[in-house]
Amino acid sequence: MMNPLCNLTISEEQALFFRSCRQHLAGPGAVDAVAAARAAVGVQSQQLNPSLWGLSLRTAGRPGASALADAILAEPRSLVRTWGQRDTIHIFDPAAHWVPMVAARPLLEAGGRRGGMPPDRLVARAAKALATAARPLARSDFMDMIPDSYLVELDPRIGDETARRRFAAGRLLWRLNQEGLACVAHKMGSEQTYALRRMWFADLDWPEPLPGPEEAAQILVRAYLRAFAPASPADVAHFFGARVTSARAWLGRLDDQGELTGVDCGGRKELVVLACDREDLAAPVPRGKSAWPVRLLPMWDGLLMGHADKSWTVPGADERPLVWGKAAQVSPVVLDRGRVVATWSHRQRGRSLAVEIRPLGSWKVRLHLKEVEREAGDLAVHLGIDPGRVVVDQS
Repeated sequence: MMNPLCNLTISEEQALFFRSCRQHLAGPGAVDAVAAARAAVGVQSQQLNPSLWGLSLRTAGRPGASALADAILAEPRSLVRTWGQRDTIHIFDPAAHWVPMVAARPLLEAGGRRGGMPPDRLVARAAKALATAARPLARSDFMDMIPDSYLVELDPRIGDETARRRFAAGRLLWRLNQEGLACVAHKMGSEQTYALRRMWFADLDWPEPLPGPEEAAQILVRAYLRAFAPASPADVAHFFGARVTSARAWLGRLDDQGELTGVDCGGRKELVVLACDREDLAAPVPRGKSAWPVRLLPMWDGLLMGHADKSWTVPGADERPLVWGKAAQVSPVVLDRGRVVATWSHRQRGRSLAVEIRPLGSWKVRLHLKEVEREAGDLAVHLGIDPGRVVVDQS
């Protein structure tokens, strides 16, 4: 039973600053994109471009989108893009969190994917096809290997045979990624391709056998707390897509080993931090924008995905649906001192970047507009286009 001694009382601002520093949203930035991805325990990447900006925000020198894409796709690869927590695609430091994420998979929920899983023999056949091809393959390359015996197990509402075969091939690729056999590679035309892990990362030290699921979960939870503490069991469960009872057990084991300290902050319950991080969490919060600048976070940014408790970043319950929308949409936001003050969007007009700001109640033009214009300028450089206008929606 988790019951760490609560002997650390902090302000909400101290908690928000600790997270910003640990995720390199305050301070000089990580030494490189690999360190940035490692600190964040992966960068969510359903869409590649927003996640590249999320990495750039956290990296010293603000590397451009093309350089970061090369780190994933070009030799020598230093980042991997594959399925991670919450059954969503993430960018990871392959040497840090890819193995424990795969090893802990039996303890995590499988999202909405229920029933009709491809059999092991089909997964092995698909991995062999990747090895034989000696290059990344797309979903269409796997459709002909789907046996009729598997198709009949699928939901008949999926559609005609071609649609069902395509769906089955997609689920097969998902299993290859989930088991660490493959990862996301480049686009080939409009199709996403997937590469065999042992060919794409030939020099990666991949243990055989993998660590046990519980051992892997402990590695991941420690990494999470280093970046997202103080946090509760519900927060840990939310981040990893696990059950709260599982998260409480993982934290309980850390507590039994003397690794946790209880935290009192804003009346929230069951908050903990790694005992080794007590001093950093309790440190005074600096004033001024130079130490803690405004940031333009992309959609699905990890900072917004880190806690079940959304009051940390958006105190007003009526404003939270503007950030966390339907169908798991998470808006890009303007973040000031750890709190969301606006949402934003951008588009390219010719060779220039146009950014539109939609203020929330805490937006202040005199405090935020110049900082947003600075960030928008960095975003334009990141994308390799010219800075444009920042427009504030007055409606």
